[in-house]
Amino acid sequence: MWFLNSMMLLGLAGVALPVLAHLLSKKKYDVVRWGAMQFLELGRNTQRRVRLEEMWLMFLRMGLIAILAIALSRPWISSSWFARYNSTETRDVVLVIDGSSSMGWEGKTTTPHAAALQWTHRFLEQLRSGDTVALLDSRDVVRPVVTPGTTDFRAIRQALNGLPPPAGGSDLAEATSQGLRILNSAGNLSRDIIILTDLQARPWSVDDPQRWEFLDEQRRQPAIIPRIWVVDVGGQTVAERENFSLERLKLSREFTAPEMPVRIQTKLRHHGGEAAASRKVYLEIDGQRLANSTIQSSNIPPGGEFSVEFDHVFTAAGGHLVSVVLDPDSLPGDNRADAVIEVTPSLPVVIVDGAPHPDPTRSEAFFLKIALGASSTRSSLIKPHVIALDQLQPDLLRDAQLLVLANVPQLTPQQLTAVQSFVDGGGGLLMALGDRVDRTFYNDKLFALGHGVLPGTLEKIDQPPKPAAGAEAIPIQIDNASLELPWLQSFRKEHQGGLTETRFDKWWQVTPAQAAGGDQAKQALPSATIQARLTNGAPFLIERTFGHGRVLLMTAPLDSDWSTFPAKPDYVPFLHEALFHLVSGGRTSRNVAVGEPLLLPVTREFDKSTRVFRGPGKLTLPVTMGGDELRPLAKLDDTSIPGVYSLVPAKNGQPVAGAAGELCVVNFDRRESDLTTLTREQRDFLEGKDRLKIVANLDELRSQMFANNTKAEFWQLMLLVMLGMLVMEVWLTRRLVQGGHEVLDGD
Repeated sequence: MWFLNSMMLLGLAGVALPVLAHLLSKKKYDVVRWGAMQFLELGRNTQRRVRLEEMWLMFLRMGLIAILAIALSRPWISSSWFARYNSTETRDVVLVIDGSSSMGWEGKTTTPHAAALQWTHRFLEQLRSGDTVALLDSRDVVRPVVTPGTTDFRAIRQALNGLPPPAGGSDLAEATSQGLRILNSAGNLSRDIIILTDLQARPWSVDDPQRWEFLDEQRRQPAIIPRIWVVDVGGQTVAERENFSLERLKLSREFTAPEMPVRIQTKLRHHGGEAAASRKVYLEIDGQRLANSTIQSSNIPPGGEFSVEFDHVFTAAGGHLVSVVLDPDSLPGDNRADAVIEVTPSLPVVIVDGAPHPDPTRSEAFFLKIALGASSTRSSLIKPHVIALDQLQPDLLRDAQLLVLANVPQLTPQQLTAVQSFVDGGGGLLMALGDRVDRTFYNDKLFALGHGVLPGTLEKIDQPPKPAAGAEAIPIQIDNASLELPWLQSFRKEHQGGLTETRFDKWWQVTPAQAAGGDQAKQALPSATIQARLTNGAPFLIERTFGHGRVLLMTAPLDSDWSTFPAKPDYVPFLHEALFHLVSGGRTSRNVAVGEPLLLPVTREFDKSTRVFRGPGKLTLPVTMGGDELRPLAKLDDTSIPGVYSLVPAKNGQPVAGAAGELCVVNFDRRESDLTTLTREQRDFLEGKDRLKIVANLDELRSQMFANNTKAEFWQLMLLVMLGMLVMEVWLTRRLVQGGHEVLDGD
């Protein structure tokens, strides 16, 4: 015998109450003899009889309390004989619909996702009126659609019809875990999780046995162990599921300006199949296919890949949707890759000159100002504003998007707070070190044990070793092989821009920061990354995110004191690329992965009640606010559905028809494009330890799921017994109270 509400067994302690009442009724009193008392005294046999009836009454009351406590704990047994005469068993069911893009396979008449919805509608007809059903949409982030379980099957059907189309990946292991948590609070004897999927291998995480050991332990915790059923709604073989897919787009910059080319890169992959094949790849800007931007891939063998690269120059400011598109195949969900590029007419930059000089040509920011304000096609792209250190105030950073600290010795506490708030709110920070830098201040205040804006610890100023007598000095330059990132590739030696030929006489030795732990008041910071190195292995560019902003540290100054950098042709384009790279990683989070929040800068007059986020299909989501009063952000936390989103005007919570908005993209894990199904060994692993059962159709599920109906509750019978005992208790009490005179008369 087991109990559904075992905590109610604590009520068994109440059986002591009748005993206490009986003992208290036997309390001794002073006996006062009086003349006629002998006529009221009972005989010995009568006293024994009354005492016996009192004991029976006490035991009866104890039994009433015990039966009530046990009945409230909902006892049940597994007995086919008992269940035959008490067949009122109801069940709790959690339905899990695999919402990954592979469920959109169009190689047959019905996609697996559509088959799953049809299957679920038919399955609901098999349930009883007292059964409860919960619904989960399994994607990269599992979406609870109907929780907890409900007996309103009409609500389940409506939720099924409103599910978004399949897209992105899936995490069926996490969906199973969430289903087990839902069933832990369920109240019926039969509990089942039904997963409808195409048996693609990746969502099951079979390569993580520890995760499944945790799920096994989670499943065994309740008194009633849930059963897990997996229904194959795909039905395709591996040979049938050939697929071509595009990887996520890599952009040389996400934030740019007119006349600045943007490089768009991706890879075309060939999954499955038996022979090599080729495909055409197209570039689309804002939904319009460019006639002169088409690439014909070479024959790609099964399991092979083909690199795709486009260059595009934008002429109009604003947000632009960039798409690389394939010819259609049976899996449309991965035939395109999207990204949003923001084009700005000008970029406001505040430059703090850490070494001003009466002669402007000898100041720290002289070459930087000339480069950013040069009379060229890029002259209007950046608006530099050079200030002295004592002019750095919070109000000055309000409208800026970038801040450059050029060989700044140290900051006042107010300036330090302003700089940290600026970067945390999404601003970009370029720090160029020089001979005026206060090493102690930078390490103690700007690095702050890894919690500050400085991406590393300053060690010392280094310089090339002196060559031996008669030997030629080995120049220290920028290592060409270290320029691997998209925004740095155009400065490699083969492009002959001179960046890698820059000679360095001095540089700061810096140890990059490791990941810093966070607490409730401070968010954890990631490790710093080395973007470029010198030929002796010392870091030249170190980057780290801080809040919503990005920090880039140069271990040498921007003037000619320590290097020949300002004299190189790459000096001007490098600064432009570096600044646009910094602002791309700021608060404008227009291209994010599933589960990451979308962040869009808005004005301080922005009213979130007049805007909504419009997502894939008919998805409409409310806007929340982030940032601060100086730099407010429109925020979307629920990005579980990948695709293109836009922040659009709304009326009464619904998008205004035909209204344009600011574009964003939520990307998914492209490994979902590998349609390989579970192998025999993987299926044996999942079905081992009675963990789950894979079935082919509804009939097979019904024959196994509903056949074993041996569990039965009997608290109803216990309440009937308690009712009979209660009648007996009333009768016995009445007998003791009203039968006393008859006893006396008889004696």
